[in-house]
Amino acid sequence: MAEDWLFTTIRIVGVVSVFVLGTGMLVLAWVLARVVHRLKGLDESLKEITRDARPVLDRARAIGENLNFMVMSVRKEVDRVAETIALANDRLEDVLESAEDRVQDLSALVDVVQDEVEDTLITASSALRGIRTGAKLLRRKRTDGEGSDADAAED
Repeated sequence: MAEDWLFTTIRIVGVVSVFVLGTGMLVLAWVLARVVHRLKGLDESLKEITRDARPVLDRARAIGENLNFMVMSVRKEVDRVAETIALANDRLEDVLESAEDRVQDLSALVDVVQDEVEDTLITASSALRGIRTGAKLLRRKRTDGEGSDADAAED
């Protein structure tokens, strides 16, 4: 009888196990069915979002391309401006060097003219002093000649 009791217990445990496993499989199947149903709903939502987002993405792509074009245009213009500024800077440096050379030449010319004017003034002053001295001597001779007659008469 003990064997019957053990045999019966094993059968009951087997039946309960089969029942639990069967129920678990049914629950698992039901959960999988719900997951599949939810995934289909998610798939449809994603398709709808994709359909609605397509124009937005196309617009964003077009805007990105336009921005890229504008950036390239601005970059080219900035490069041109930089080249123009560099060229103008080089020319300005050349002009400044030329002006400096001219100022130095003019300064040298002014020095030469000043020396010539000083020499001319000194020469003219010397000539005037000589003329004055000569005129004084002539006056003295004249006055001395007249004076010697007068001096002789007075003596």
